[in-house]
Amino acid sequence: MTTALGKSVSAREMQLLTMLARGHTTDRAARELRLSRHTVGEEISILLDRFNCRNRAELVAYCYVHRLLPIGIWPPSVSHP
Repeated sequence: MTTALGKSVSAREMQLLTMLARGHTTDRAARELRLSRHTVGEEISILLDRFNCRNRAELVAYCYVHRLLPIGIWPPSVSHP
């Protein structure tokens, strides 16, 4: 998926963003994605840098504003297209 600003997001990154929007911790996201906690932390750091966000809350807000996550649906679906 490509954002309005031309930045692309992979399917796994979309899963991770959805999990962050649902309030998942790094540990819980790692368990559900079957990845190490370190890998998930690195992926979150990459997303923070890519979208120039300072923290997870700002990243989730950015994703809603730029329509990467569906607005008005709570909790967001993990199987987002």
